Amino acid sequence: MKLFIPILLAGMVITSTAFGFSGEKTFMPNNDLNLQKLGGGITEAQFNAVLDRVEAKYGSMVSDFGAKLTINRRWSDDTVNASAEQPTPTSWRLNMYGGLARRPEVTEDGFAMVVCHELGHHLAGFPYVQDWAANEGQSDMYATSACASEIFAESLELDAAASNELPDSLRQKCDDMHPAGDREICYRGIVAGKSLADLLGALGNSDPVGYDTPDTSVVSRTNHKHPAAQCRLDSYVAGALCGASKWDYALIPGKSLPSRNSKEAQAEAFDHSCENGDGARPKCWFAAIDENAPPAEECPYGNPMVCEMMCQLDPSQPWCD
Repeated sequence: MKLFIPILLAGMVITSTAFGFSGEKTFMPNNDLNLQKLGGGITEAQFNAVLDRVEAKYGSMVSDFGAKLTINRRWSDDTVNASAEQPTPTSWRLNMYGGLARRPEVTEDGFAMVVCHELGHHLAGFPYVQDWAANEGQSDMYATSACASEIFAESLELDAAASNELPDSLRQKCDDMHPAGDREICYRGIVAGKSLADLLGALGNSDPVGYDTPDTSVVSRTNHKHPAAQCRLDSYVAGALCGASKWDYALIPGKSLPSRNSKEAQAEAFDHSCENGDGARPKCWFAAIDENAPPAEECPYGNPMVCEMMCQLDPSQPWCD
């Protein structure tokens, strides 16, 4: 039996890789919010306008990585979610649903940040939840930092509305951390993040979220699942405050390294983001790899080759650090 398990697992890994069963990364946990008959959200024209901007900006960027970006526009589908998938290394997909876009919490900028989150699974890099996919928290950070500045359409109206909604303390942080011209992107990223955190809060499994109630929990190991709504808002805020100035759009941090969740991958990610301060990854989901980190668990399969193949498929396994 001990011999059979590694052989079976190895076959599963090889088969999964060969046939592209690389997993679909969703913006939200599975839910039944589609059963709620609520009005609001954005229009189909706004839905398509955001996706047009994404295709125009990111189509060539993804092509530079040797892949083709496909965005499936499922406006008529009531699913309250969005997802990314990579069935092959050269085929990158986003699935965007009208059910999410029509939720009353969702604004045009909020929907744009959902699209950016899904792009982040492909492009944001370390930390990884799968061989191709950045985890949820990192994808949130990518949305309001690297992606927002690329796809937010210039709008004095949206700039003013976001500035008016932000508490003075957060608006001042945006002003302190960004030059004129980038501050408005910071305002809008944070306000968009709040609309999405409100949507996530509608799942009913967390307290109401707020700009002034950050998640004070501290994880001992990086959480690769969907963080709580407040923790995700904290990530949107941190990403917006860090901004895009350090980001290298020609690099996916950690992807070229043998171990994508290693200290070397982390160092590459820190080189292109804010390692410390207000723009750093929140500790409610991220635990830096250092000498004080808990020791990695032992791979339970007893075969180093199988363990390595499992790590290639899913780097978030606790023995892959």
